[in-house]
Amino acid sequence: MKLPFKSLVSLLLLLGVVFTAGLVAFYSMTRQRLEDEALLRQLLRAKEIAYQLKPGISYTRHVAESAAAVVAPVRDTAELERLLQALLIAAPSEAIHGLGVWFEPTAGIGGGSAVAPYAHRADSGSGLVAVTNARTSQPGEPHGQPWYRRALEARGAPVFPEPHPVEDSIYRVHARALLDASGKPVGVIAVDVSIPHLYGILQGANAPGGEEWLYVTTPGGRLFAHPAREPLLAWARERGQPVAALGELTLADARGYEAGQLSGPRRTAQVEIGESGWTVHVSSAESSLFASLERFRLAILLLGVAVWGVLLAVPFLVHRTVRIRELSFALEERRRLHEVLARSERRLREVLETSLDAVVAVDCHQLICEWNTQAERLLGWTKEEAVGRPAFELLLCPALRPLLEGDDGAVMRRQRICTRVRRQDGGELPVEISTTVVQSGGRLMRYFFLADITERQRAEQERNRLLAQLQQRGAELQATIDNMVDSVVVSDRTGRITFVNKAGRQFFGEVGSEGLQLTEGHLELHGLRLGGERVARLEEMPLYQALRGNVVVDADLSFPSPERRRTLHLRANAAPIRDEFGHITGAVSVARDVTEMVELDHLKDEFVRVAAHELKTPVAIMKSYAQLALKSEPTPTTYRKMLDAINRGADRIDRIVRELLDVSQLHLGQLKLTEEPLDLRELAEETVANMAAQSTQHRFSVRPGEAVIVQGDRGRLRQVLVVLLDNAVRYSPSGGLVEVRLEPHEHEVEVCVSDEGIGIPVERQARLFERFYRAHSGTPHDRGGMGVGLYISREIIFHHGGTMRVSSEEGRGSTFCFSVPYAPRRERNGLHS
Repeated sequence: MKLPFKSLVSLLLLLGVVFTAGLVAFYSMTRQRLEDEALLRQLLRAKEIAYQLKPGISYTRHVAESAAAVVAPVRDTAELERLLQALLIAAPSEAIHGLGVWFEPTAGIGGGSAVAPYAHRADSGSGLVAVTNARTSQPGEPHGQPWYRRALEARGAPVFPEPHPVEDSIYRVHARALLDASGKPVGVIAVDVSIPHLYGILQGANAPGGEEWLYVTTPGGRLFAHPAREPLLAWARERGQPVAALGELTLADARGYEAGQLSGPRRTAQVEIGESGWTVHVSSAESSLFASLERFRLAILLLGVAVWGVLLAVPFLVHRTVRIRELSFALEERRRLHEVLARSERRLREVLETSLDAVVAVDCHQLICEWNTQAERLLGWTKEEAVGRPAFELLLCPALRPLLEGDDGAVMRRQRICTRVRRQDGGELPVEISTTVVQSGGRLMRYFFLADITERQRAEQERNRLLAQLQQRGAELQATIDNMVDSVVVSDRTGRITFVNKAGRQFFGEVGSEGLQLTEGHLELHGLRLGGERVARLEEMPLYQALRGNVVVDADLSFPSPERRRTLHLRANAAPIRDEFGHITGAVSVARDVTEMVELDHLKDEFVRVAAHELKTPVAIMKSYAQLALKSEPTPTTYRKMLDAINRGADRIDRIVRELLDVSQLHLGQLKLTEEPLDLRELAEETVANMAAQSTQHRFSVRPGEAVIVQGDRGRLRQVLVVLLDNAVRYSPSGGLVEVRLEPHEHEVEVCVSDEGIGIPVERQARLFERFYRAHSGTPHDRGGMGVGLYISREIIFHHGGTMRVSSEEGRGSTFCFSVPYAPRRERNGLHS
């Protein structure tokens, strides 16, 4: 939308007024800030000079305090002069010029008021100190002067009297009363400061010109120093004031001189120097003080003039260029349209030539007017041969006639046909044809898009073949899983069951239904137990452990089955199901019915227990009669050997029976221990001694040490030691050493039995403590036995709260160790006592 010229001028004027108002507001706000900054800089300048002058003036206070404390008790004139002289020598020459002391007539020193020593510097360059009488060097009687009376009345507080010239260079700046031991004033001490040092500071601070003046006034308002000293004195004399020194003029005189002699207004800042009452004044010309403000005002003025100049010039420039811009815009728009049209034609040509479909355009007379490169490759005719010819001659297909004769506007229609359009062999070419009608230049053009679907048909056939194969494989897999003896249960990531095979449905009943979400209530209702001990919790189930990423192997489950009228025992494995990214999407559990195996195992244990009990009585009778026969009247040697063999056989059968009973009790959880405090070292030594008496072909050793008290079953621990010692003897060569050692630890004692025998292969050590396992079975080193000794020993130690381990190297011997906790401290103490 174009803006009228008058509206443009009004808008520019409005912008100029708004800008001017904003510029004025900005100037007002910034002007105050710049003025405050200039005054603050002036005040800081005064504070800087006051800070430089303060040490020279304020130092007199410390000197006066020190001198008053030292001089007050002195009553000898010579000593007093020496003290003043020493104090002045110690003080800086640029700060202190002299020290004067005046005593009261009642003080009783040197004839009363005649004593007034004054120590001063004889020469500022030499550093010598002279002592004179203050009455001769300083005119006037001090006892009657106001500063003297003020110092006495202040009783030790500092007094800053008005300075007066002494020999054109000394001013009294500090006075303090001298107090005796009772606090009564006995005199006054005054400290004079040297003018040259203070003058030097002020002269260095004052810049030439007069734009800024720094000067100092006394507590009474008199001038101490001024950069225009001589012109100021001359101005005062012209006004009729008989002044001889600057100290006779006041601050009002200085202000009057500035107002009458200097051009332009001025601003003054003042700062006091500590508590001395001296004041530093900084008088600055406003033209110099506010120079930055004046520059800022000029910049704002120039900016406003420039902006208004631009705003007033814009309408004239716009008025002259509007027409030119309109003409240029029209020409540019025509050129742009031509370029767009040409670019569209090029893009259309590129699209047609690079299209994967064959594109054929037919006019209203059914003559071909467009034939792209893909049509040449697909149909076999070149563009020169095809353009201008009837479409029926090249596209020989009855199904094409309705598409050529139809008139459905720009609606796209797609149809799959097979037509003899291939020039090379005249064969049928499966194509998919899409057509649309476009109106161009007052006539209708029909476009055909032909896509070769040979590969697509081949791919669909292959997909159908693979789908049929996949369905067949799925059916085979389904039939296999349904006919498996093991149950298969699959769940999604939330634990909801998504598949259960036939065996699973038979095992679990309604709990194994597809779509069911298992809960703790289902497990309690059906009495599902884990390991046969207690009702399992949901998170302990193999399927749910697999959902957490764990692989479960051989987990035992049991639950009562009313249909089979017995308890079913299952052994389950489970694993997580992961997607291609490793994320868990579900879990699968496979369970096998091991009920018959478990029942058979129980029957074997029961058989072993019953057989052991049945054998125990006849073996005992046989052993008793054999021992009785050996103790009766002497029998022939042949019969004695027979009886000995019968006795040994009975012992062996008795040991086998006891081992079978122990195995049965352990498996049924019926092993009982009679625990008592006992000395394990004593038991080990006793057992080794018995074994040494029976096996004289081996050497036995028990390392000496202190008593070790444990809480345990003496008979069962002796049984463990006998098994380990018997194995050491059985698998060691004659003359070999069997060593027993006890190693105390913090909470338990470890007993180790070592031999120098044949050792155990590494691959067989993991199964040493299994029932009926013999490591050397089927080898030349097989020494017989049932393979239950180590199993029973490990279970006995486990029931004592300990552990058992083995370390062995084939051909170099073995070491079996077991640990037993210590007995409670009170029982150990009772056994020792």
